[in-house]
Amino acid sequence: MSAAPRSGEFQTSDAAGWALLLLLALGLLAVQLTAPLTIDPASLIKLAVAGSTLVAAALFYRWRRPNPAFAAMCFGLTQVLLFSAMGALLSYALARNGGALWDESFARWDRALGFDWLGYVRWVDQSELIATTYRYAYASLVPQVVVLVIVLGFTLRLALLRAVLAAAMISGTSIVLLSALFPAESNFVALGLKAEDFTHVNPFAGFSHYPHLVALREGTEFVIRLPEMQGIITFPSYHAGLATVTLWGFVRSGIAPLQWLGGLTALLTILATPVDGGHYVVDVLAGIGIAAASILAARQAVRWSPALRPIRPSPFRRSRAASGQ
Repeated sequence: MSAAPRSGEFQTSDAAGWALLLLLALGLLAVQLTAPLTIDPASLIKLAVAGSTLVAAALFYRWRRPNPAFAAMCFGLTQVLLFSAMGALLSYALARNGGALWDESFARWDRALGFDWLGYVRWVDQSELIATTYRYAYASLVPQVVVLVIVLGFTLRLALLRAVLAAAMISGTSIVLLSALFPAESNFVALGLKAEDFTHVNPFAGFSHYPHLVALREGTEFVIRLPEMQGIITFPSYHAGLATVTLWGFVRSGIAPLQWLGGLTALLTILATPVDGGHYVVDVLAGIGIAAASILAARQAVRWSPALRPIRPSPFRRSRAASGQ
């Protein structure tokens, strides 16, 4: 049986996370009513099945067989699933209204900061070990979030779990909205580079989004399938933003192996973002800054509940307290 939640954990709530998801859903509904995206309904089936299964399990372990750890984990994973899907769809919807590309400006800002993007990529390309490490770190972002949700849920670090999820959603929503104002292609595309130009660096992520971005900007009709959606945002970098949130979550967890291994992976993800994602360094800095502000906001947001009063302990906690456990 899982341990009882630590003192103060019930002074936080999932309400802020669900409120953010509701606002995102309303925004997508408005888009679908005014300028609808063509979405393949069949591609939503797995999301619906996974989401409903997790919610059912969370409710069961909250009320029927109280287990706060498992319930928190299931609710957390549900929020991750829903936000990933809705955030991606909103980024596609907003990309259709993009103006002039900002790549030239971003490259100029990078130079003003003294950052040589191509030089950095060439340096990484010289080492198979560094290039491979970066590639796996860059691809590990979603697993980082899942690991955090599971570990924080099962160890009943509920306040931190809720803050991590809220920060991820606040920063993600902010970045999606800002991306519509600063559309860009990525360094690889803007410089006309190809995969053959590199020995160890695999710039797949720096190119894979481009056909979808072009189709959206040109108004080309195509059917969106959830599993095939790409990260089309260049500025600010959500990869850097979300990795900043996971880095904070790992370090704050207080679990030594998670702090070191998870924290190092998140840091490598940030360092890999200009290389594997083709991002400008200003993309990365903007993503980090937005994430830092989102963490501060999330720490306050999770203390809000619709009843505007401290969250009452669950029946599970009261029963354990009564039995002296």
